[in-house]
Amino acid sequence: MSSGTWSARRDETRVADDHAGVRTDVEPPVAAPPAGVIAVRDRTTSVLVRVWDQQYRPGIGHRAMSGFLLLVVAFSAVVQILAGDPGGSPSRIHLVTVVAFLLGNLLPGSRVFWRPLALRRLGTEPWRAVPARVLRAGRRSAVVEVTDDGDPVRYTVWIDPAHLAMVTDTVYLVRGKRDRAVVRVPGSRELFPAKVSRRPVTTVEIPAVPVTQRWAEELRDRIRRVYAQAAVALGAVLVIAEITTPSLVTALIWLGFTLVVGLAVATTTRHRALDLQLPALVDSAEWLPAEAELGPWLAQHDGTVPATATLTFDDGTVRVVVLPAASVDLIGAIADSAELWITGTEGRVAVGFPGYPLLAVGEVVSA
Repeated sequence: MSSGTWSARRDETRVADDHAGVRTDVEPPVAAPPAGVIAVRDRTTSVLVRVWDQQYRPGIGHRAMSGFLLLVVAFSAVVQILAGDPGGSPSRIHLVTVVAFLLGNLLPGSRVFWRPLALRRLGTEPWRAVPARVLRAGRRSAVVEVTDDGDPVRYTVWIDPAHLAMVTDTVYLVRGKRDRAVVRVPGSRELFPAKVSRRPVTTVEIPAVPVTQRWAEELRDRIRRVYAQAAVALGAVLVIAEITTPSLVTALIWLGFTLVVGLAVATTTRHRALDLQLPALVDSAEWLPAEAELGPWLAQHDGTVPATATLTFDDGTVRVVVLPAASVDLIGAIADSAELWITGTEGRVAVGFPGYPLLAVGEVVSA
């Protein structure tokens, strides 16, 4: 990394800043998609499509939740047999489980039907850059108006505030069947489901968002939601089991089941627990850039990537940073730019690109 390029990309304090979402000194790590090229020809987008094909919903994935609910049904049937009533009517646990499964798939924002209606189009169509403006923003969704083929179209987009802040005048769009679409914003390859909105919307002023800090909070909140969902689901099962199985033996069996499942959730998500520290790491950060050589990587079923990057700083110092649970989007940005920003040169740090929703926790080790 030449000193000329470095100084041209940093402010006078030599500290990368997030300036309320306005990127002033960090070059875009993710290029705009090339016109006319099928979306999944890009490796990062292809991986994201595969991840979304396996996991439709945020928090506990569709497959994980489905498996959990089926496990509850099977286990309740076993308990019913142990209780001496194998031919009895289905318990309330069965009913609650089925209702929970249906609600989880049919509530607004569910992505179960998004894949066949829109996501598959990424394998046959290119991204199209379309003019866009944000009309209304919320914590989980926003209304974005795009001008597509000369006509304004309003979309409800299921998107977080950090990525939404990247929408200034353009989004990238692939339209699916009926009223579904996939949206991508500048500075990121993340995929966001969208649906045509025909409700009248009054435009409101959208406050500036400090992208890096807000994305750190979002990643922290996502792992919190996983734990909260697991706690609520297991608590509900335990309460219903206590009501429907008054026997002490069966109650103890259900308690053991709850403890085992809770331990399984904690074990399978421990690599993401580091995200709880991200806001504090970002808040006290002085960002430093480095050349980055990314090691081999493979996305896991939950959309995270365990990876290692070798960093070379401007003074020639070399460090290795281990990323236990980076996003596919961040890994793709590192691979494209051969660069990474970091908040320290030892211990636990935040890594990413300040001013963009590209962030993860890393552990710096000696080269």
